[in-house]
Amino acid sequence: MTDLLSGIGIEHVTLLIIIATLVIFLLDRIPIALTALISSIVLALVGAMDFKQVYSGFATPVTLLVFGMLIVGYALFETGAITILGKKILKSRVARNERALLGVLMLVAGIASAFLSNTALMATFIPLVGGMVATASGHLTNKNLLMPLGMAASVGGTITLVGSTSQPVASGIMSESGYGELGMFDFAPIAIPMLLVLILYMMTIGYNMERKFFKFEDHSTVGADDAEGSLDVKVTWKTWVATLTLVFCVISFMFGLLPIEITALIGAAIVLATGCIDFKTAMAQLDWNTVLLIAFAQGIAAGMNDSGAGKLVGEWSVAIVGESPAVLLAIAVVVTVVLTNIMSNTAVAAMMVPIFVSIAVGVGYHPFVFVLAIAIASNASIATPIGGTAMSQTLVAGYGFRDYLKLGAPITIVLTIMIAVITPLVFGFPQL
Repeated sequence: MTDLLSGIGIEHVTLLIIIATLVIFLLDRIPIALTALISSIVLALVGAMDFKQVYSGFATPVTLLVFGMLIVGYALFETGAITILGKKILKSRVARNERALLGVLMLVAGIASAFLSNTALMATFIPLVGGMVATASGHLTNKNLLMPLGMAASVGGTITLVGSTSQPVASGIMSESGYGELGMFDFAPIAIPMLLVLILYMMTIGYNMERKFFKFEDHSTVGADDAEGSLDVKVTWKTWVATLTLVFCVISFMFGLLPIEITALIGAAIVLATGCIDFKTAMAQLDWNTVLLIAFAQGIAAGMNDSGAGKLVGEWSVAIVGESPAVLLAIAVVVTVVLTNIMSNTAVAAMMVPIFVSIAVGVGYHPFVFVLAIAIASNASIATPIGGTAMSQTLVAGYGFRDYLKLGAPITIVLTIMIAVITPLVFGFPQL
């Protein structure tokens, strides 16, 4: 096959394969991990990279990090630690005022999402909120609480490397391209201000917009059937083990006590060995689509890098838009934000990062700032219920598509500007 394609130029063949991969990502007809696998295999078959590059992503730190932290997160939900936290919030004085409760829930969801699965967090909090609303005599509503909760979970998930799937995918691709990895808390200087601005918006302008525009009847029974069982969760020794394991992981991440992937694997071993979560249950719940995508997406990056396709994309891009890194970064952020609101945020990161690694290198800059900005921007999927799972889960409150646009579009524009401006202010544009 290599001989047949040698006359075309392997870099051009690689680009055709990458374009086909992007189209399949956009169509979203098959799992994105399967698309990444097929693309990696085809790239190896045509000679764009060595065959070992197809599976080498499984041994990278970022893949092992995500694998371990997913299991630690599942243990926290399995032992009831997150449910107990939610129950305490909903039984506190702050729950008497909807606006105040909204702010507290968003803050907790944002912080928790930095280390835990957004999907599992929302699946836990939706019935808790629904149960509280059902007994609140009308002063609390699902329609005013659930969409902001989903927004906070989405944006808060960008604070760390493990908070959402986009970050490890982006980090793995950059690493495979030979430019190092993103750090555990590199996102925080941009993501934390974004979360705080989002909460401030929702407690002021956003809350007033909800009361003005959300005229539909509140689905007051959302999650109420599941809430009673959730509220019966008791603290056990396993709850403490799972919680302290997460604390250990966070401390180790912050102070560099151990390599991040070893920390995550130790955490997973602890919660599995102590029975905080059953091994078979953990393997059944594990988001294999994410783990496999992270591994195989690195193969796609290797194909672009080794074949020369990435260099070609960089040269073309510079010829079209020039060499200004600020302009290139703004384009990357805007395009990513638009795409992430109409398709999977993980797929968007897998699409955009290899392209802008090549573009950044083509103009002589280290791709770190571009990759970081794209990873964060791919989680700004709060203007529609499509791009992020956390937002999709809030549909149970009875929102229409226009409701998401009315509430989410203004703050999405603000967050987009913040990413494009704050990222280079904090990190600059380091040259190669």
